[in-house]
Amino acid sequence: MATRTITKEQFIQALPERVFAALTTKRELERWFVPKVDVELKPGGAFSMEWAPGMGERGHVTAVQASQVFGFTWEVFSPTPTTVTFSLQAHRNGTLLTLTHGGIGDGEGWQIYATIEKAWGLHLNDLTSWVETGTCPPPGPRG
Repeated sequence: MATRTITKEQFIQALPERVFAALTTKRELERWFVPKVDVELKPGGAFSMEWAPGMGERGHVTAVQASQVFGFTWEVFSPTPTTVTFSLQAHRNGTLLTLTHGGIGDGEGWQIYATIEKAWGLHLNDLTSWVETGTCPPPGPRG
């Protein structure tokens, strides 16, 4: 089966350590991304999100390198899970974040590609606003 990948870059005016904390800690994720999250921050650790009552996703942590990489699977997608990876690189007194969401299928059942791509752009804007200003829209689904 052919798969597609979404790649987005976002410059955030904060050190990689700060951005990494916003991507990996429950308190931070629940402020800019999703209303309820649990993350076991180690490879193979559980990762679960609840967007609204009865609307959740789960996966496993695939990569953790402090202030550099955080990755996880989303196992809600069918027929195979997708993978999300945030890579961080110090850049011009801030952080260049690269988001890669791979394993997105093609064809019937995967019409959500455009929605996922749009949602990631909005979530990255929320992350940037949160990290840079301490404010952002309430967490939840985007797109």
